Amino acid sequence: MSEKRGTLRKVAEGHEDHGADESFRLLVDSVRDYAIFMLDPTGHVMTWNLGAERTKGYTADEIIGRHFSTFYLPEDASTGICDAELADAQKYGRMETEGWRVRRDGSRFWAAVVITALYDDDGNLRGFAKVTRDITERRIVTESLLEHERLLAETQRLARLGSWEWDIDSDRVTWSDEMFRIFGIDLDGFVPTYEAYLERLDPDDRIVVEELVRRCVESGDPYVFDHRVTRPDGEVRWVQARGRAVRDGRRHIVRLQGSALDVTDQRHAADAREQVAAMALRQRHALEVNDDIIQGLAVADLALNLEDYDKARESIAETLLAARRFVTDLLGDGGEVIHISPGDLRRRSYGTGS
Repeated sequence: MSEKRGTLRKVAEGHEDHGADESFRLLVDSVRDYAIFMLDPTGHVMTWNLGAERTKGYTADEIIGRHFSTFYLPEDASTGICDAELADAQKYGRMETEGWRVRRDGSRFWAAVVITALYDDDGNLRGFAKVTRDITERRIVTESLLEHERLLAETQRLARLGSWEWDIDSDRVTWSDEMFRIFGIDLDGFVPTYEAYLERLDPDDRIVVEELVRRCVESGDPYVFDHRVTRPDGEVRWVQARGRAVRDGRRHIVRLQGSALDVTDQRHAADAREQVAAMALRQRHALEVNDDIIQGLAVADLALNLEDYDKARESIAETLLAARRFVTDLLGDGGEVIHISPGDLRRRSYGTGS
């Protein structure tokens, strides 16, 4: 079996100092943000850590020996999902899923779950390493963002568009009331003109608009262009301008007609989505690496339970190497390699100033 499937090697007899192994076991037991525990081949809980107790509400005495279906909604457990997850972990070596889980007090939380099948050198299934993380807050944020996008789409459907018309021969421009609102101008005392419109645009946008309008007047090319508008109070809004040519019976272009849609909220939402997506990408990368590290700890912990100290040390070494590479990637700039030695980075303790 491959190492990816959690192969365990027999420990050499006469192993000496187990102090470091015990420290490592204590480290795994003290992890608070992840429920890390092991199941026997039939899905019954074998070990329990502080994170599992914090996440699920059970003490070790209450849960060890019980089937892990205890953590599932009754209606889900009755579908055979637990057996299916263990079967997938055996088939593929590792399976990941998300879903509702139940705490001891009956409350629900949305969980990200990773189950890894563990085998010995003879290919015999020894159990499963299971890591569970409460990601309820992340789910709430995601649902809130989706709801925001739904409301924004509804708002766009109901939004009124400003309309305008320019009679080229008379140079007469007509605006609808909505055009005045978009530009922040009172209807009384203002006569809309093409020049007055251009004056309210950002200088860079003005050049583009003039070129688009020129082409539309000369050749009838329609246009769509997002530009900035500065209102009298100094507020800058984003407007999506559309224009098309109107021809007379002789196919001469005599008028331009178009619309203006205030897309400021859409622009801000798009910027916010990009920021959220960038942050989510960084967080996802960090969580994936963190999950791999936690998986390494879980494998090592199982090896310790089986007294396979060589395998435990090997897993610890690989986990530390992965952690060092991850930190180096975070701190490196422009491909620069930063060498990190033990003690170079220290985690700050809240409230202690250390």
